[in-house]
Amino acid sequence: MKSVPWLLAASGDLEVGRTVVLDPTEARHLSGALRRRPGDGIVLADGNGAVAEAKLVAIGKGRVEAEILSVRHEPEPEAEGVTLALAMIDNRAMDWAVQKAVEVGVRRFVPIETERTQVRGRDSGARVEHWRRIAMQALKQCRRPRAMTVTEVMPLEALFEGDSERVGGVVADKEGFAVGELPETVGNLLVVGPEGGFTTAEYEFFDRSGWPRLRLGPHILRTETAAVVGGAMMVARVQDR
Repeated sequence: MKSVPWLLAASGDLEVGRTVVLDPTEARHLSGALRRRPGDGIVLADGNGAVAEAKLVAIGKGRVEAEILSVRHEPEPEAEGVTLALAMIDNRAMDWAVQKAVEVGVRRFVPIETERTQVRGRDSGARVEHWRRIAMQALKQCRRPRAMTVTEVMPLEALFEGDSERVGGVVADKEGFAVGELPETVGNLLVVGPEGGFTTAEYEFFDRSGWPRLRLGPHILRTETAAVVGGAMMVARVQDR
């Protein structure tokens, strides 16, 4: 029995009885690699909490139409989610970190520039849009109704400013606390540094701000691995409260 594939739809398109035209990229994937035919069922998600059961009604060259049979709306989560702030790294590694952050349940992803950031300022706007597309595509793999927010690139110092969601957090570090030992009052923001690590001055800044350090395991991890492992730890910590 074939599994029912998840595909993306534009926000506002998912209404019962409506026939929608799928994005060309989604259409090619459905009619090509997935080999679906008219009458087959699919699931459409818009990344804003709307998830629809649909039936394929027409498949042509580069064009697929589906009829919406039912729609459910995932409410906005009441609890604060986890924010992952990651120093920008190599393109492929960053792409992988974004994708896996979606899968483990991170709610907000913040690319940051630090003193030892590998890649800074270069086409940052285009990169952010690229990461947002990756985050949306990752919804299909993990069946997640709501998209992970990917912010603009910001300097490390900006994490200490602004609204309450961004105030207070933890720093990934091999000399830190185990996740179960973190103070209850610590925020749900995890910061992961670049491959060269944070500088002494940056660590001093975290310490002055009262941000504890989180130990991710017995071994030294690659930056992108640390981001995903730490993000999963923080999501589990929030869910266990």
